[in-house]
Amino acid sequence: MAAFVTISKRPILGLPFLLPSCEPATLELRRAQSTYRRTKQRLRIKPDASFGSSSNNTQAHIIHNPPSSAPSAYHTPLKFLPPNDVRRALYSDASSKSQNPEALPSVFKTAPERKYHLTREDVAEIRKLRSSDPILWSRWKLAKRFNCSPIFIAQACEASPQKKEIQRQVLEAVQSRWGKARRMAREDRQLRKESWGRDE
Repeated sequence: MAAFVTISKRPILGLPFLLPSCEPATLELRRAQSTYRRTKQRLRIKPDASFGSSSNNTQAHIIHNPPSSAPSAYHTPLKFLPPNDVRRALYSDASSKSQNPEALPSVFKTAPERKYHLTREDVAEIRKLRSSDPILWSRWKLAKRFNCSPIFIAQACEASPQKKEIQRQVLEAVQSRWGKARRMAREDRQLRKESWGRDE
């Protein structure tokens, strides 16, 4: 029969051989000193030579330190270029291109081309198909067949009362499966939409 040895759980402070030889207060002090030493060492940065005091303190001067990156003609400001510098011509070409609005792309999307190809007979056929079988001939199918938009189909003919009743029953069936949280969220959304009209 195997004997089980139970080891009593003792706190870490009760085991002196696991602790370092120094006291806890000394540990905190050493940690603070090391943190201060690291911070002071990282802040000990030699300033750039251009930030030093100039030989002639009476004249005011501008310090320009561009970021370290690939060399480019556009890094040096125009104010720092001499009058006979070749890069001044590059600046003038760039400014003339930016001031030309025809060279820039349009911000707005191009409007779709409107087609006026449907005749009265086509509209009569759309209404006939829509009234005969509104389930089969939906707005999207009619728009695809007559090469027009679904908005035009909705304007040309209205859905029959039978189709509206079917849509209402489908909506009620979907809403019957809603839980309390979803129903409250939909009601809050409807209240927010109503407050938009009142500018609240």
